[in-house]
Amino acid sequence: MPDWPPYPSGPFTDEFVVGGFGGSPFQTCKWVTNQSALIVKALDVWYNTSTLRGIQVTFSDNSRSPVFGSQSDSHGSVTFSPGEVITSLTLWGNGVGTRTGRIRLTTNAGQTFDVGKNTSGKRGYDAGLGSGILVGMVGRSGKDIDMLGPVFLNGAVTSISISNVTYHPPLVGTTGGISQIIFDEAHYYNPPNSTRDFPWDFSNSDTRTTSTSFTQSTSTTYGAFVTVGVTAKLFGIGARADGTFEWQSTGTQKTITPMSSVRSFSWSASGDLAPGQGLTATSLCQQGVVHTNYTSTVTLELSDGAISTYNEPGVFNTVIYGQEQVKVQPDAQLGEPRKTVECHRRWGIKE
Repeated sequence: MPDWPPYPSGPFTDEFVVGGFGGSPFQTCKWVTNQSALIVKALDVWYNTSTLRGIQVTFSDNSRSPVFGSQSDSHGSVTFSPGEVITSLTLWGNGVGTRTGRIRLTTNAGQTFDVGKNTSGKRGYDAGLGSGILVGMVGRSGKDIDMLGPVFLNGAVTSISISNVTYHPPLVGTTGGISQIIFDEAHYYNPPNSTRDFPWDFSNSDTRTTSTSFTQSTSTTYGAFVTVGVTAKLFGIGARADGTFEWQSTGTQKTITPMSSVRSFSWSASGDLAPGQGLTATSLCQQGVVHTNYTSTVTLELSDGAISTYNEPGVFNTVIYGQEQVKVQPDAQLGEPRKTVECHRRWGIKE
């Protein structure tokens, strides 16, 4: 019986190969049910005027397969962006049934990759594409590519969920990444020779952008195809008894990553200064910035009903803010009468 190349077990399209039975069989595919979900990021192909000479696959984690066949003669390569899928893939033989002669593919991003011998007028064989997501290659090779075929994920990715997120190290109760930011500051002063009280009003507003992201191989690879949902413990900033601030859990929440929002802050304080009195008013809050590792469980669902669950590390990033505050500090000492009644200073805002 013909010695067909080994085809991976999984939710893939039916085996499809073109060429002859010389050389030795090979298979390179890292999409393994309940273990990983790596796809093909790039192809390098070597060829001459009569056959494909060699092929190498780069996966979405940037690992590379061996070179099957030979690195020689002419060379071509194609790299796929996240969300880019193959819309056609055609293979030709070498005309005598012993080698793979040519490969041509197109993508939904408008790329065309077409290398190998001149097959004008010759019959090409179109691969079944399934989802259009290329996850590997199979074939036979010696000095040349004797036989070649693609491995496509059969169903499109319909759902990605990340759960069981465990942070390393734990964040709750720590103070790292928390710092004070000042929105606005003003000094008010009523000279001693004033004949009446000076009314002061410290009011304004500002905005800041909060953001949270969970980044890992699966979300980077498939995030352009489908929304990634995360169930994880999120955080806020809380005060300690000694006046310092720490990370506190706000509970386990389900969210979509990445997420960001604009948060509005406003403050108002007012009063009257008697002659000879002064004060400085400051509006501020605590900012928390985190960049830490985590482990998680990923559940990947496909349109054909296939489900794959596996563990995967990732990186958690967040920028959040505590509650705004206004601090009023009376002048410690009264000096000479000041010519300026109000000194005003703001951070990060164009006036």
